[in-house]
Amino acid sequence: MAGVAQEIREFAVTIPAGTPKTAPVTTPVVFPSRIVTAVSWRVPPGPSGQMGWALTSAGAPVIPIQSGTYVVTDDRSDTWELKGYLDSGNWAVTGYNTGVYPHTVYLTFQLDLPGSPESPSVPSPGVGVGVIGVTGTVTQPSDQVPPPVPSVPPATDDTAAVAATVLAVLLPAAGGGG
Repeated sequence: MAGVAQEIREFAVTIPAGTPKTAPVTTPVVFPSRIVTAVSWRVPPGPSGQMGWALTSAGAPVIPIQSGTYVVTDDRSDTWELKGYLDSGNWAVTGYNTGVYPHTVYLTFQLDLPGSPESPSVPSPGVGVGVIGVTGTVTQPSDQVPPPVPSVPPATDDTAAVAATVLAVLLPAAGGGG
């Protein structure tokens, strides 16, 4: 399960129509040196198998790792959790589009700062209340059992005393003004 990202960076990369697979375009998606913990991507409906894209760095394939291979999809999204990938921030999208319309790949990079401790995991739903702070940490619910509620002594029946007080106040007012 992915941890809490310290930074989010988003990119929309449009691959022009008529870009052959043999001469793909490369669009930089550059950010400062960061540890990439996950990449979310979305391809809206439309490419119908005519567009392919890959994450690359300095001309070398990163995802998919095989040279000359591409993610080919239509109306789909996914998140890839990553560990141990390059942290230079020197990423790019390399793609082709043999169709007659341009198509866009939307990317969201989830990042941690270099040298920071590994991101804590987000607790599963139903585990308890977690509080996310500005540093990206999650505090787990306490294992301590709350103290028992003190018992309250039973209330006494004051009905007769209340009735006598009300009558004492009302009767002199009703009969004393005469």
